[in-house]
Amino acid sequence: MPESGTPEASAIDAAYEEQVQNLFRILVTNLGDEPVSHQSDQQCLAKFTAGLAIARRARKLALSVLTAQPAEVA
Repeated sequence: MPESGTPEASAIDAAYEEQVQNLFRILVTNLGDEPVSHQSDQQCLAKFTAGLAIARRARKLALSVLTAQPAEVA
């Protein structure tokens, strides 16, 4: 993991946090647009869960770039 104090890591974490907030807003909107039922709740939750998994994966990949060894310039 990169140092949490680097500007790049902070930017990645901020972007991840913003994405999670957007996913939550979408969840709330979707729940409000659908009739109240167990099935619609599960469908909305499945979309949120998929989006969250993608955001986590993107964050992990982006942070892994910060720990990669820089290529030597010939």
